[in-house]
Amino acid sequence: MLIVFVHGWSVTNTDTYGGLPLALQSSVAGQLNIQVQHLRLAKYVSFADEVKIDDIARGMQHAVNTEVLSRLKPGEKFVCITHSTGGPVVRDWLSQYYEHKFPQCPMSHLIMLAPANHGSALAQLGKGKLARMKFFTEGVEPGIGVLDWLELGSDQSWALNRQWLEYDCTADGLYVFTLTGQRIDRSFYDNLNSYTGEAGSDGVVRITAANMNYGFLRLAQTDGGLVVDEQSRPAKTALGILPGRSHSGDKMGILRSVKATDSAQTHPTVDAILKCLAVKDSASYAAAVKDFDKLTAQTQKDERIEKIKELFLVERTFKTGRYCMLVFRLIDDRGNNLSDYDVLFTGGPNYDENHLPEGFFVDRQRNSNNPGKLTYYVDYDILNKGLNKDPSKGEFGIKIVVRPHSGFAYYTAAEYKGTFDALKSYIEPNQTLMIEVQMRRHVGEGVFQLTEKTDPESFKDVKVGKDI
Repeated sequence: MLIVFVHGWSVTNTDTYGGLPLALQSSVAGQLNIQVQHLRLAKYVSFADEVKIDDIARGMQHAVNTEVLSRLKPGEKFVCITHSTGGPVVRDWLSQYYEHKFPQCPMSHLIMLAPANHGSALAQLGKGKLARMKFFTEGVEPGIGVLDWLELGSDQSWALNRQWLEYDCTADGLYVFTLTGQRIDRSFYDNLNSYTGEAGSDGVVRITAANMNYGFLRLAQTDGGLVVDEQSRPAKTALGILPGRSHSGDKMGILRSVKATDSAQTHPTVDAILKCLAVKDSASYAAAVKDFDKLTAQTQKDERIEKIKELFLVERTFKTGRYCMLVFRLIDDRGNNLSDYDVLFTGGPNYDENHLPEGFFVDRQRNSNNPGKLTYYVDYDILNKGLNKDPSKGEFGIKIVVRPHSGFAYYTAAEYKGTFDALKSYIEPNQTLMIEVQMRRHVGEGVFQLTEKTDPESFKDVKVGKDI
């Protein structure tokens, strides 16, 4: 077996892999009767501003061709284990070079540790002035090209995730796993940045943003409001939330905390990866999906409340639950990106934005490169409980208000009215829902007119007229 490890953003040393490569090398032989003959540790550049994710994917293709293929026996494939941004890098490589031909791909298993598949709320902050100053003192750049991809709602991540909606990796012999955590290493917590301690995340990446089980929904404006025009979701993949794991650090980090002497009995990451490596066909993959679902449910139950004693024996209580992320893309029926708008959630018999369960809203972030992308992070459990007290009710809606409201070209408000129960096929805990909203652009007939008069005539005060 040949295993390739791929690191995340802002890494400048292969010590980021911790003891995992050596731990697996010894554990695999003892537990799975497989010899790991080759280890390859990736060293890709994410700290140069001009480099983008697809550039790194092209570099990966060159490295696979020159360093990996010659070491594979006939019929043999390699395993790839990634951390953080490494997940999107390898997925982009797969889409660039093996789209619709996964059976020919020389990789059999993609095991992603805390991958930022839908981005990270921290990416926008990494592009700020203070971040640039920090990186300048370290002699590297922040890596704006990569951070642009990682920013929530980026056009690049949207495009890749739309592509992956069409894939059925398991049917093509490619086994994809997402392993992540939801613990916060308080020693990494930044009091000026609440995202580093955000519930439902590992301190960097939200579970919803890591999960490859997600959905797509298109809402189109009609005379009657917003109606579902298209919906899809990819084939189910394995998601395992590992106990006690955070994103980074040698104490709790899902990758860095593994020691070379660790085994399946001493570290949850090693144990989970060995279960992934044991998968050889669609039947064993389906069994692994169920096992990881059970692990996820147990971890989220056990870690719902965390109590920590701090200085002077002060005890603090932290609560977490199950969340979902809604990534909106606002366009009109002419393909224009919209930038001046409001997205409002409504509830109650009158679909009022003031009649929603208290505490359901957690965070909202607009993409800095495309203002037409807006990401909401909401508490699924609070919504589900608050909107379904009466099974016959549970009204839940989405209202879109786009400006301008008048003039030669304008928009009218549109609203989707339904129930939260009806939306459960789209909105699920621990998942992301990509929502494309297509608004109708109205144009008045006064924008273009013809006249028979040949004498000079001012038309600066022309009236808008009826819609074309």
